[in-house]
Amino acid sequence: MFFLAFCLPAVILAVIAGAGLLPDGVRPRARRAAAAVAPATVLPAVVLAVQGSATVELPWLLFGSTAALDEVGRPLLVTAGVLYGAALAAVGWRRSADAEVRAATLSGFLLASYLGNIGVYVAADTVSFYLAFAVMSFAAVGLVIHYRSDQARRATVIYLVMAVLSETALLAALMMTVHAGGAAVADAPQAVIDAPRTGLILVLFFLGFGIKAGVVPLHVWLPLAHPAAPPAASAVLSGAMVKAGVVGWLRFFPLGEAGGGGAVQALAWTLLALSLLGAFGAAVVGVLQNDPKVILAYSTISQMGFLGAVIAAGVLMPGAAPAVTAAVVLYGVHHGFAKGALFLGVPVVKRHGRGPLGAVVLLGMAWAGLAIAGAPWTSGAFAKYMGKEAVVEVSVWGVGLDEILPLVATGSTVLLLRAAWVMWHGERSRGRIDGELLGWLAVCLAGLTVPWWVGRQWLGLEAPTWDWSTLWDMAWPILLGLALALLARLRPVSGSKIPPGDLVGAGDAAVLGLGRWGGRALDGLHDGTRRLGAGVGTLGARVAETTQRGLERADTTQRTWPNTGKATLLLIGAGVVVFLLTWGAGS
Repeated sequence: MFFLAFCLPAVILAVIAGAGLLPDGVRPRARRAAAAVAPATVLPAVVLAVQGSATVELPWLLFGSTAALDEVGRPLLVTAGVLYGAALAAVGWRRSADAEVRAATLSGFLLASYLGNIGVYVAADTVSFYLAFAVMSFAAVGLVIHYRSDQARRATVIYLVMAVLSETALLAALMMTVHAGGAAVADAPQAVIDAPRTGLILVLFFLGFGIKAGVVPLHVWLPLAHPAAPPAASAVLSGAMVKAGVVGWLRFFPLGEAGGGGAVQALAWTLLALSLLGAFGAAVVGVLQNDPKVILAYSTISQMGFLGAVIAAGVLMPGAAPAVTAAVVLYGVHHGFAKGALFLGVPVVKRHGRGPLGAVVLLGMAWAGLAIAGAPWTSGAFAKYMGKEAVVEVSVWGVGLDEILPLVATGSTVLLLRAAWVMWHGERSRGRIDGELLGWLAVCLAGLTVPWWVGRQWLGLEAPTWDWSTLWDMAWPILLGLALALLARLRPVSGSKIPPGDLVGAGDAAVLGLGRWGGRALDGLHDGTRRLGAGVGTLGARVAETTQRGLERADTTQRTWPNTGKATLLLIGAGVVVFLLTWGAGS
């Protein structure tokens, strides 16, 4: 089944990629057929996960590859299969005027991302893990750039900068981990502790996986990529791909391992602080946006902050590692389905929000929103309850982490009400049943059932008892969010000073201001050198003129340049800060 899970999507991907070599009359039909069949290629992976644990060894591949299903990879494999299948159906089964080439191309990039994504979940050796992670990361470029608009190009360049930084950090960290004896993923956490440069390895893992997971301040690609990408791509970017970063933390961070000294503690507290900053800060920035996909992107950043905080608690408390791992996996499954339904639902609301299907769409979107907020009797309530129970022993400034994390639901409630307001007051029409609607329905139905099955049967977790005390603990953060939303009146925000990408916009303003200040300074220098007369004065004037022209060209370039350099500087600066914190703690 492992063979079919990888080879079947690869065959359809090869057909799409090779269709350009076919005769003109055959090429469109081949692409159309491949895109139509593509959703079925996820079935072997889903069947494999349902069957249970499995291991396959391929000594002839790379340096000897091993794939295995465990309690982390198995539930997420099901989630990825359903999400990618729904996304492929939304692309390949739509009745629209889109050219077959564009639909087939998007299906091809989805399949390539899917192969890398599930490879991350099942890889049992570090070389295969890195290969799968790289395939997923770079294949996603085709998802972001798909529309070829200026917005898509800008988002793609920034995403590429982030992806290259992530891959570089991971490659260095994995090489040092393997050198210390962590060639197998199962041996990696202890190898990280035993390595001579534990602090450096942890910093690199933090950066490499943190970019993919969207931890602050490495999150800036998310609110830029989501509005630029097609909704089907956004569903897998937020529902499945960001979980690759979370899986990386679970696989390679020393959860449940004693030792490591101050470097491990510094890593955990840094991750906890930045995760909480993202969990609450993203809600503040997201509520100021007007695009529903941007709002949902900030919601993802907030939710990943919740997961990052739970993982940090697992590093701080080695004895709680099993409970933390189970809670994080359950939360990942729940979030994958609920957030996938919300992103797929953005065009569904637009095309099917009126008429006989309007009530079904409303109910499905309401369920997804309530689940993300953690309302009682939803999968979100189950997942957040288990997350809170896993971190009861950790305190932040004397306040229990289990008392802080429920407030994330308050921010989620405000964000989702804001997104609902924007979508409800946007364009809505009556459409015929198509792949987009069917894929969205499949994700909704899976989200209603699969997280409960995974939590109880696969992870062995006990669902909440739903007594009055538990119900109140789950309800009051949502009620607080509802009250805040009513006080704020969720009207359109005009002229928001925080554009999507937040820190990228701040970098734009900083560079522009520096350019203007430098221009004024050189103007003064230019005038001064002119007064010096001949000789040295003339030479100085020429130097000043040349420098001023160069600065003016740089200023003009930065106005049109897609902010790549600024994003790079922001990321490098964030990496240096985290590096110094960890290194100083006793690498």
